[in-house]
Amino acid sequence: MEMILNENDLVVGARFENGTIQDYVDDNKTYGLIRIEDSTANWFLFNKEESEEDLQKLYKKVLKEEHFIEDDFGEEIVVFNKIGDKPFEAFIEKIDEYLGDEMGNLI
Repeated sequence: MEMILNENDLVVGARFENGTIQDYVDDNKTYGLIRIEDSTANWFLFNKEESEEDLQKLYKKVLKEEHFIEDDFGEEIVVFNKIGDKPFEAFIEKIDEYLGDEMGNLI
């Protein structure tokens, strides 16, 4: 996975063999976008106790729509607005890989 850096050398996404992932694609910087081949989805990390109010609102909204949540020890990976044939699990797998690589780059 090749990390994408902004002008301040902060990780803001990544490229991988068959797609890309971005941290934030909305004006409020609440959710990102992941693309695998011809399929896309939005995603964000959520913690019921620690997430800001805008994420709390988005989380409640997403629960009413088609979505997938992977609980990762209290922090949830939320995937929604999926378009295409790739299953939610494929998106979760790439997001997990990205987050693991991103943490490795910080250390």
